[in-house]
Amino acid sequence: MKFYITTEGIPKLKRSLLNLKLFSIIYVPDILEHHNYTYETIDEYGTFIVNNKINALIKTYEKSKRIRGIIYSNPNINEKIINNLIETTNDFKISSIVLFDDYNIPKLKNLYPLFDEIIFFPSIKKIRLIECRPFKEFKEFKP
Repeated sequence: MKFYITTEGIPKLKRSLLNLKLFSIIYVPDILEHHNYTYETIDEYGTFIVNNKINALIKTYEKSKRIRGIIYSNPNINEKIINNLIETTNDFKISSIVLFDDYNIPKLKNLYPLFDEIIFFPSIKKIRLIECRPFKEFKEFKP
């Protein structure tokens, strides 16, 4: 099972991808809202609660037979969060961690060195997530 990381929200994912029902989405702003936090008001205790919720969701999703991957969506992603996710997913049956970015306007270019695989949102039509080409296949692209 692959673990995809992106800053894009659910609307862009739905506009870009056809087979989202085969993937579970962890949308961090929804989790924060559920616990009455925002990115500005969250404290250490809130961070602990949110991290436990995310870990519980990953654990639940990885046991599913129909799910092919997990999409982690967080608009405020940074290197510290990425490293925490990499460390956390070592405890689960995650085969690889993939960064999901926009090819035309890359928002996460500074995080590319942390990943072995990077895929890009389709720009013209909806496609299946497994049809997205990995970063390694783009010879003309230089991070």
